[in-house]
Amino acid sequence: MSFKRRVQLFITFLVLLVSTVLTASYLYQQDKILTERSVHSSQNIKNIFDMILKDLDHFYTYRAYANLRSAGIKEAMLSRNKQELYELTLPRYRTLRAENPDLFIMQFHASDGRSILRMHRKEVYGDDIASRRPMLRASHSSRLVKTQFEGGLEGIAYRIVVPFVDNNKYIGALEFGIDPDYITGKLMETTGMEALFMLHNSRMAAADIEKYPVEYNEYRFSHFGSNQRALVENYVKDNPEFNQRIIHLGDKDYDAIPIYVVGSDGKPLGLLLCFNDLTRGTEDIIRIIAGSFMITMIMIIVLIGVIEYIFSRMMRKMTFQEKYIETIMNAQQNLIIVMDEQNIMYINHAFLEYFHYRTLDEFRKEHGSICELFETGDNESYLHSEMEGMIWTEYVLKYKEREHKTKMTIDGKTSTFTVHVQMIEFENKHHFVVVFTDITKLNNLATLDRLTQIANRFEFDKMLGYSMSVSRRYMRSLSVLLLDIDHFKHINDRFGHLIGDEVLKSFSTLLCQQVRQSDAVARWGGEEFIILLPDTSLASAIKMAESLRQRIEVNPFATVGNLTCSIGVAEFNPVEEADDLLHRADQQLYRAKNSGRNRVMA
Repeated sequence: MSFKRRVQLFITFLVLLVSTVLTASYLYQQDKILTERSVHSSQNIKNIFDMILKDLDHFYTYRAYANLRSAGIKEAMLSRNKQELYELTLPRYRTLRAENPDLFIMQFHASDGRSILRMHRKEVYGDDIASRRPMLRASHSSRLVKTQFEGGLEGIAYRIVVPFVDNNKYIGALEFGIDPDYITGKLMETTGMEALFMLHNSRMAAADIEKYPVEYNEYRFSHFGSNQRALVENYVKDNPEFNQRIIHLGDKDYDAIPIYVVGSDGKPLGLLLCFNDLTRGTEDIIRIIAGSFMITMIMIIVLIGVIEYIFSRMMRKMTFQEKYIETIMNAQQNLIIVMDEQNIMYINHAFLEYFHYRTLDEFRKEHGSICELFETGDNESYLHSEMEGMIWTEYVLKYKEREHKTKMTIDGKTSTFTVHVQMIEFENKHHFVVVFTDITKLNNLATLDRLTQIANRFEFDKMLGYSMSVSRRYMRSLSVLLLDIDHFKHINDRFGHLIGDEVLKSFSTLLCQQVRQSDAVARWGGEEFIILLPDTSLASAIKMAESLRQRIEVNPFATVGNLTCSIGVAEFNPVEEADDLLHRADQQLYRAKNSGRNRVMA
């Protein structure tokens, strides 16, 4: 199956999935929607409740001050002339009652806490009411307006106590009491919800018994219809703490929202219970689902069209870009690979041709990583799999200013490459583009002696510097042999320079055959050669030099016959520099020559 066909099937599946999810989401997430509405409803109702109380506070505080500051009120209160006070206040009381029939308490209090006049029951007066009412005591003591639900002779009411102070003299206080039904009525009028005031049995006063005749589950109600009873029963069922919840009654859903009513003593008196109808009709739900489904389908169809168009454009562009990049990479003579931290992901044609593979998979079957093919170099610029605790790609990136090289041998042919790495970060993963540039010819020209094809003096200096740093770091021994062909001038004079050059070539080949793979042979100049011996003490170096001298002495050289050589040996001292080591080796060579040649001096 083609890639495009798979994408088309995926889009078709996505269309069906989106349609199903959107439809099912509405059907099965109703409880979540109702809960969210419930949170908003709860906060709104509580805000409205607070607003109603705040309006009552402001209105009756203003009315109290207007009444207390009227002519004759202060004198009547000071003299406790209840009849005069009653006659002065009655017109305002009637007006207030006409404005709000649920205002059923208006009472004057003396500064000592006794009742002066109850407008609603003027025959009861003179009692020490403050001793029974914490709210009154607090207002008398602080001389501040106090508002709260509190019980009394007339029962539970929302009370507003306004103290009267004149010229810093406390005269007394005026109290208003509003029936809780006024607040439930306001809530119902403002929100359109069903609302009930539930008074707890433990907070009932004598006056409340007649007013709240219906009892249910330790609470009493002023009225309690059948529908209200069913709502309350569903609310309290399995809800002992009276928390807000959504209840189901018949084919409707209600958000039951409690507002706890606290008395002046800080203890609960009861609660206002509001029921918010969250139900939508069945036809409304079907219409919304159908509309949502149609809109969803239209959007999906448009989306499929857009995706199909974008996909076709992107595929064309990506195909062109991939072909473009592939062509550029395959046109390069350099070896190019793209890899992550472990595996090779892409190679160019030059890479396959160099390693004699047809595909990347063939290469992977025989090699886990390209660094397996890196050969150990003779100086620190040559890479190996780990360097300074880092993988080789990270090392190259960290030290971009350095020249990084590697050697790789294929079919007996060793090539030298410079290595450049560029990092690409994609989807929080690191990828590396590595370019290997073959510098074998340039490297040979720069590092090999043109005549003998062994390392020249410049290359030997680098190898010596690297070996000295390794010797210092790891406390390893290191020695050098400085060789000079005895009486080489006579060979040039007798046989000519061309024969002399052939002797130098043969001599260098013989040296390379006799040393270890870890050793390095270089032409020092003219007929002088130098050999670098890593991990070799002075005693071992002398032994090797003597063996080498004997081998040269018995080796027949074409045209000229047998030759001899003088050898100076020196061991590296970590405190000295390269010139010091070479100078000591040179001194030993001259000792050997001055002592009769064909010998080793150390």
